[in-house]
Amino acid sequence: MPSLDSKTTRLMRKIHRWGGLLLAAFIIFYCVTGILLNHRSFFDYFVFRKKTDSRVPASDIGLMKSFVEFYKKQINRSDDPVVIRIREGKTIEFLYGSHGKTTYIINPEEGTMRKIEKEPRQPLYWLNNLHKAFKTGTLWILLSDLASAVIVVVTITGLVIMRYRMVDYIMLFAGVLILAAGALLS
Repeated sequence: MPSLDSKTTRLMRKIHRWGGLLLAAFIIFYCVTGILLNHRSFFDYFVFRKKTDSRVPASDIGLMKSFVEFYKKQINRSDDPVVIRIREGKTIEFLYGSHGKTTYIINPEEGTMRKIEKEPRQPLYWLNNLHKAFKTGTLWILLSDLASAVIVVVTITGLVIMRYRMVDYIMLFAGVLILAAGALLS
């Protein structure tokens, strides 16, 4: 096998070093965000909720109940929907189940009703749930957290073991800053 000249070898080492540092930063970022995603309920789904309570006049809820009952009869269901939406002042949507597994869209002006039933596409839906740790067991969450922590430790120790020059540390720090900026902007 012919040997490469020194310029090509240096170029390959630079590509390897830059690519390795970028990959290491990405792996650490991906693992940490994966752990956060697994435990998003602990962090209130990464949303700050500002609550403001105020007094309004008490009123009879009979009107609201009759409105809901009227449309429940039209869609031929006796159970209450999880969500009721009114869109553009024209259509009424009744969502049943998690994230509108069954949705009824009623347009009273046109006299039409559309029923939409969502069915997961397997095995991709199952893989999506595993990635999001949605409807998965505690064992899977612990296993994925442990795997992510091991990847982070192995990546960091790999970064420490290698001999680097000052430019490598600057590149690594810049990569972390870019990833942090991307996380803040998204």
